[in-house]
Amino acid sequence: MTMHKSLSRRSFLAGSAAAASLVMVPPSLAETAIVAPAPALPMPPDRWETLKRLTADHLVRPGDASYAKAALPNNLRFSDIRPQGVAYCTSPQMVADVISWCRDYDMPFAIRGGGHSYAGRSSHHGLVIDMREMRKIAYDTNTQTVTVAAGALNGQVYSALNRAGRMITHGRCPSVGAAGFLLGGGIGFNMRRLGMGCDNVIASEIVTADGRVLTLSENENSDLFWAIRGGAGGNFGVSTSFTIKTAPADERITVFRMVWRENTRDVARVLFATADAAPTTLGSRIALGGVTREQAERGRQVPVTLLGLFAGSQEDFMALMAPVLAVGTPEFSDVQELPYWEGQNFLSEPGAPAWFRERSTFLPEAPDGDFIDAAFERLYQWPGTGAHGDLFFFQTGGQINALASDATAFAHRNSRWLSVVGFSWSEDDAARPDVVRRASDWQDGFYQQVSTHGAGAFQNFPDNALVDWRQRYYGANLARLEAVKAAVDPTNIFQHGQSI
Repeated sequence: MTMHKSLSRRSFLAGSAAAASLVMVPPSLAETAIVAPAPALPMPPDRWETLKRLTADHLVRPGDASYAKAALPNNLRFSDIRPQGVAYCTSPQMVADVISWCRDYDMPFAIRGGGHSYAGRSSHHGLVIDMREMRKIAYDTNTQTVTVAAGALNGQVYSALNRAGRMITHGRCPSVGAAGFLLGGGIGFNMRRLGMGCDNVIASEIVTADGRVLTLSENENSDLFWAIRGGAGGNFGVSTSFTIKTAPADERITVFRMVWRENTRDVARVLFATADAAPTTLGSRIALGGVTREQAERGRQVPVTLLGLFAGSQEDFMALMAPVLAVGTPEFSDVQELPYWEGQNFLSEPGAPAWFRERSTFLPEAPDGDFIDAAFERLYQWPGTGAHGDLFFFQTGGQINALASDATAFAHRNSRWLSVVGFSWSEDDAARPDVVRRASDWQDGFYQQVSTHGAGAFQNFPDNALVDWRQRYYGANLARLEAVKAAVDPTNIFQHGQSI
């Protein structure tokens, strides 16, 4: 699925014209067309009373004391999407009943776990079906698997695995929903040695459009089981639980956060080469920060930040990093050897609600010197917001690429790095559209150039500005996914702006 290209500086800087095929209309127009679901028609009060009974009074409506919190998305770009109700489901049968109610009364809906959808998919003007009351987590000592209900958050899964002395591929934000994480693939610092999160799912449960509660595995409803491992949420039904293979948690790991602010261009070159050649025991995220013209005039360089874990000793990690440290000394360095789950506390990010926009593509090889030079030129053009703009990379490869691209619905099996051009803004910026527009234009131009050197886009980072999202998310797996969709949801009950 991924084509290898030379990441030359000349082709990088000339990428805008070639990238026109990636975004066939201006991104702002494409995004406007699909970013917000259409308002739902008002529902008569007696029908809401019916839903209230179906949910055993677990229904929040406008005017209720808890409505403001219930309606708040993690990405504040979508805070103006106000649901007519939020139904907190407590069992698969309740989910089925609520889906039937929506179908009977033509009420559009969104499904929400942790609420961290980059594209606002967990918000809706109709009904939000919230899963957070379904958060049971059970570890089986005989099979060494963990079964996670769809409403569990990452932080709750971490606590359960810590008690069991086990680990999986997981992210670093405790408030992300486990279901959304797994359905789209699931990336984390363990993925190079354990595979994607979805690669370790061995069974699942789902409520389909016709109200059935199905068990999924390689031997039972196998096509649908294939589809939910990377086919992304909101397409085939409401997933209500996942059974996942676990591995013994490392007794000790080395976790690290390093920031360079001097000689950063040379540091970045050596850092990418060093990380790319490292064993799969290294999991890393490399970020290059945007610098405004005023900051550059004061001598500020593009900062380089390395974050991650190494499944080995601190001594061995520092030996691995020796070529990088020979080029530049970090302004900030925190390297600790800790028990596995203590190390995850070090790496975690709060994930508090904020305004942000991110655009991703997979790279078949590490950025080389020419790529980095061109990227730095773009980063020095950052127009600035009250927050930040950056280009960052999650290291992929390893066990992710050990599977065929059609082994699961997650098709991106030929990459070395996942690149993301992102920016965020402040509440003050939100009231100044010109500031956000300039930053968005910078991001779109940067993304078009980066995209000419990669392929695909990460379905767990949904991007409303993509026109060819079907191919970029799913590649050659799209046709099979469409067939599964037609079989399990023929009337397209489960739909959103980029649904299959």
